[in-house]
Amino acid sequence: MSWRETLGVTPSAEPPYAHNSQNTQKPLEKGNCADIADSAYRDSEQENSKLLEALADACQGLDITPAEVKQALAPEDIADWCSGTISTDTLAAFARSLVQRREMDQGKRPDHYTEQATCKHCGPIWLWFAGEVLGCPWCWNRVADKPIPRPSSIHCGDCIHFERIDHPHLGHCAKGEPEAIAGLWDTDRRCCERFLPKPQQDNNYQPRPVRAETKSKFPK
Repeated sequence: MSWRETLGVTPSAEPPYAHNSQNTQKPLEKGNCADIADSAYRDSEQENSKLLEALADACQGLDITPAEVKQALAPEDIADWCSGTISTDTLAAFARSLVQRREMDQGKRPDHYTEQATCKHCGPIWLWFAGEVLGCPWCWNRVADKPIPRPSSIHCGDCIHFERIDHPHLGHCAKGEPEAIAGLWDTDRRCCERFLPKPQQDNNYQPRPVRAETKSKFPK
């Protein structure tokens, strides 16, 4: 995944950033091939050193290293930085998004996710705005079978992991969540990070419209 996909920006959203004026085209000169290759190697090493310096600035105050951010950059991301398409501010935003994604993978709620919302696939979730959505940042946790923090309690019977037994109300959790000896009552309410809603039967489901300022791509 490139930095544009992670930060949710279009190719035209980032203005050129002329930090490497030496990258402008120069007329070719005749010379020894080995000298040319050696020069290209030195240029590559210089670019790598400058990128790591820029990433060190971008990672200040964050629980992530420049090497980790560099590893997360796609080859086209590095090429964009070398051509001046990506600024240091963008690298810093990318580093912050990586830290946030890592914390969310651990089931931690970002500090600015203060509103209760509902995702069609994930159920009740924390977001930076309220409302109903067809997809959310927590969908990555759902697909990867990772925990999702809940803003409210849920009914066990509404979860796809609830396996009924030969009883009209009792069942067991397929994910091994704590339960009584007899099992879970389907109308029990609990805060469960493993809850996933059963597929909705209404094919005409439409999410409530959200405010214009909340329509930016995720992750925020």
